[in-house]
Amino acid sequence: MVKIGVIGAGVIGLSSALRVLERFPNADVTVIAAQFSPDTTTNVSGGFWEPHLLGETPESDIRVWSGKTFEHMQGLADSEHARATGATMVSGYRMTEAEEPVPFWKDLVLNFREMTEDELKPYHPMTKGSFFTTVMLDPALYLQWLKTRFQERGGRLLQRRLSSLHELLSDAYDVIINCTGTGARELLGDDKVQAVRGQVMRAEASWVRHFVICVGKDHLAYVLPSMNYVVLGGTRQVGDWDTRVRAVDRDHIWGICTKYMPSLKSAEVQSDHVGLRPSRTSVRLELERVAMGGKHVPVIHNYGHGGGGVTLHWGCADHVVSLVSQVIPANSRSQAKL
Repeated sequence: MVKIGVIGAGVIGLSSALRVLERFPNADVTVIAAQFSPDTTTNVSGGFWEPHLLGETPESDIRVWSGKTFEHMQGLADSEHARATGATMVSGYRMTEAEEPVPFWKDLVLNFREMTEDELKPYHPMTKGSFFTTVMLDPALYLQWLKTRFQERGGRLLQRRLSSLHELLSDAYDVIINCTGTGARELLGDDKVQAVRGQVMRAEASWVRHFVICVGKDHLAYVLPSMNYVVLGGTRQVGDWDTRVRAVDRDHIWGICTKYMPSLKSAEVQSDHVGLRPSRTSVRLELERVAMGGKHVPVIHNYGHGGGGVTLHWGCADHVVSLVSQVIPANSRSQAKL
């Protein structure tokens, strides 16, 4: 039996593990992580689908990965799994203060159009914007859904902190899939990985039905209405590894979000959260053969997604499956159990 170890239990790790096990149901797949939900970066995410250019990552790759993920998330929102995953379609406005080109993903979402001058007026100093329909997930619910489906197929979970890939040598994995996010900086010595700190608030504001994203020259504000709460953000602090909630950031988020959406002033704040986006000069999604114990073990890297983990996860997981297919013997393969 082929043994596969997946390091990391955020949305990237769990989706990769599930897709691999769906494609290779006879494999022995274990997810190894120091932290599981609710203590992952994914848990802090807004769960909102919106692609961004990520350093030197080819736009064509982001388009493919995000497109596959949108189809998957939209499928969940339209299925019996919607409640269990928090998947819901949501429409709203994304605006910028500076001029920006029309987003490359405009044909991937639904109902995309440019905002009118009248629509922009309440959001000064925003000068340009678009309206579109996208999809959101509840990160905690979705991680639980992924984990349950993974375990139902025989997948195993192991809570363990690693400081080196070589610590897995005694486990004799045939393939290792590295989905460690910011942890890759320590695990692999990858100094291209950098934390981008994000702080958010969650509030009860059931009257908020549309998302609002305002990208200013010196600030970022977003209001994202999910199925169970509204996410208010945010911060983007490069090189900041502090995971503590800061009152100054909370005050900033509250002030900027209520500026653009005054109705939030009567919202009830439920909680504050901090996550470290795993930024990198480019997404690393590739196969490497690492010398371990006298042999070269296939290691598939899948990390460095920045703030785009939810947006890219399913497409990247499918790419992982294609890389696993290159190294698993043909006689070990089997069609997925669907």
